[in-house]
Amino acid sequence: MIEQLTKFIDSLKTKSNLPNFDEASVKQAIVLPILHFLEWNIFDTEEVKPEFTIENKRVDYCLRLNDANKVFVEVKGAGAFLESHEEQLLDYAFRQGIRLAALTNGITWSLYLPMKEVDWRARKFYTIDIVQQEPEVAVDKFIKLLSKENVRSGDAIQKAEYMYKDRLKKVKIEETLPDAWEKIVTEMDPLLIDLLAETTEKLCGYKPEIDDVKEFLANQKIQILTPEKPFSPKVEKKVDIRRKKGERAGRVSLQELVGAGLIRDGQTLFFYHTGQTFKDEKVTVLASMNKIKYERDGEIYSLSELAKILLQKHCGKRDDHQVAGPLYWQTYDGRLLNDLNEQIRAHRGDRK
Repeated sequence: MIEQLTKFIDSLKTKSNLPNFDEASVKQAIVLPILHFLEWNIFDTEEVKPEFTIENKRVDYCLRLNDANKVFVEVKGAGAFLESHEEQLLDYAFRQGIRLAALTNGITWSLYLPMKEVDWRARKFYTIDIVQQEPEVAVDKFIKLLSKENVRSGDAIQKAEYMYKDRLKKVKIEETLPDAWEKIVTEMDPLLIDLLAETTEKLCGYKPEIDDVKEFLANQKIQILTPEKPFSPKVEKKVDIRRKKGERAGRVSLQELVGAGLIRDGQTLFFYHTGQTFKDEKVTVLASMNKIKYERDGEIYSLSELAKILLQKHCGKRDDHQVAGPLYWQTYDGRLLNDLNEQIRAHRGDRK
């Protein structure tokens, strides 16, 4: 199973026309072969039931065992924007008591726990991407979460529940870390003061006075101001965000946003489009380079470069025109970079 599925996914990456597959092609050339490699009997319509009917509506495939409905699989064309189809699939699955569901355009497979009593947007626990992920990673998740044997034994649901809880934990930690760091710096935690003084002594041979360490930490606090205080007098004194001579009017760098306390160097941003935040499409801010690092491949891009790639991947948008990168990146608390840029522009008096 592993070897066959790995070779198959590897072969998909070489198909230059893969992004152009319509729904029927995705079903025939991608979905059914993957289900076959996962040991579902695709020739038995009682096991892999096509066009499963629910109150005059249909789901593309219902995976069944011992006459019991186990998994819903909804398929769209390769260029489809999956998030716009989530609510309908999850509503059908919830009403049928389906505990595991997949929504795919062949390239991306979004996996859900439909019975979770949370907002439907929060029921996705993992995304398999056969183009972006290494084949071994994709295959491992396919087998653990969708193979016939693991669905039969219940291991698929158990693994899905673990991944769901782990995802919630990571999001909570990511949201809380900035507050924890600000609390430590603001309250001058004694352990931090001692650690900083001792490390300084090890590096240069001289141990700073406690007051010097406190003054240093007080200055560092400027870099982690909360969004409610983006332009305090201290920030303006520390960082001059006025446009420099020769600098293009209206352009705002990531370093300016960091200096104004609107974002942090090294923080995570998420791809955003048409009201949807793609939590699986994460980047890290590299302010000194005015770039971002894409979590999936570890490569460095400009905001616009990666936005253009992801627009093509998730929305099928293909053209030679540049995109306005800040419109497509969002902080964890829902602030668009473009809106933060406007605060900078307003403060420095840019003409519109």
